[in-house]
Amino acid sequence: MKTCAKRNVLLLSMLLLLVLPGCWDKREIEQIGMVAGIGLDQGEDSADHRIKMTQQFVNTTIGTKEGIVKGYFNLTDEGSNIFEIIRRTSSRTDRSPYYTHLKVIILSDKITSASQLMDLINFFQRDHEMRRTVRVYFSKGLARTALEKKTENKEIPAFNIFYKSRNHYKTLEIPRQVTLGEMSVNLSSGQSFLVQEIDLTNESEMHGAAIVSGKKTRLVGWLDKEEVSGINWVLGTGNGGRGGILTVVDKKTKKELVYEVNEINTKIKPKVEGEQISFLVSIESEGRLGEDWTVNDAFKEDFIKKADALIADEVKRIAEQAIAKIKDTYKVDVAGFGEQFRIKNYKEWKKVKDDWDEAFSRSNVEVEAKVHIREFGSKGRKVPKVPKN
Repeated sequence: MKTCAKRNVLLLSMLLLLVLPGCWDKREIEQIGMVAGIGLDQGEDSADHRIKMTQQFVNTTIGTKEGIVKGYFNLTDEGSNIFEIIRRTSSRTDRSPYYTHLKVIILSDKITSASQLMDLINFFQRDHEMRRTVRVYFSKGLARTALEKKTENKEIPAFNIFYKSRNHYKTLEIPRQVTLGEMSVNLSSGQSFLVQEIDLTNESEMHGAAIVSGKKTRLVGWLDKEEVSGINWVLGTGNGGRGGILTVVDKKTKKELVYEVNEINTKIKPKVEGEQISFLVSIESEGRLGEDWTVNDAFKEDFIKKADALIADEVKRIAEQAIAKIKDTYKVDVAGFGEQFRIKNYKEWKKVKDDWDEAFSRSNVEVEAKVHIREFGSKGRKVPKVPKN
């Protein structure tokens, strides 16, 4: 009986060892070099294709006897490849770099113009600690500068950039965020795309976009905020901006109308005649009159129709301007024309798919726009008009 009891205790002890292993892989947070952001710049000697990488570490030490310390610190190293730089960084700090919580990767204009993007992101794709949801941004000027900018609430710069860039649904002036995984897919498939731009001259403001050629796998140019807005109108709510405003000026009163976008539905219809490819871009939007500086009666149907037409004309203008920039100047398709051509005319698509950007640059594009103001607030007959001087 005693032998049986001892055997049961032994078996129970062995089971407990299996189900209660304890924290065998525990790492104290103070010993982890948690990297929040990475900036890649061209090295001092551009002929050798050297890389200068800045890593932003979260400072897990919240205070010292002397007082509160800064929430982050940056380390910059240079090398011929990313892995070499990381190993060198490990010898400079007692906290080995840890990338599971990496939020942003910022690439400077010089390094992205001179180097193949597939080479630059090769390590980030392969390393087991890297997540494919890391956001990627481009900067005009040194990428490390974006990781050194002071923020109003003393937030870690990498976090500040990450959270600011998520506000793309509030404006049409920046494209949607691009993740490391999406960039990899686009580059692998030869698809050109836009990347959010960080404006280093204005407190790391987010507006405009970098243009990446899928065929060349590098940066080829930039779009300003109005041109990005035009591309977002072409892409529609499903693929472009999900909201924002458009300001137009009434030709008669010279006063402003502000249109708030609720939805954008865009249809791209391809047409082939001989060897000539053409597209009809039909943009239709619903929204509200967010602000009105005119003296018009907003409840009058004639005024609403006039405002609809005025806003539609402006949408058509900025969309045509943006299309001309990507088609004629940079000769890249970042607005989904190729995808619609493939879906609706696959037979012809097979003939041009290997050199689609060039084929797109030779195509003809026509734009039409319709706008419907569905809401206009409470300003109308009940609000007295301002007398004319």
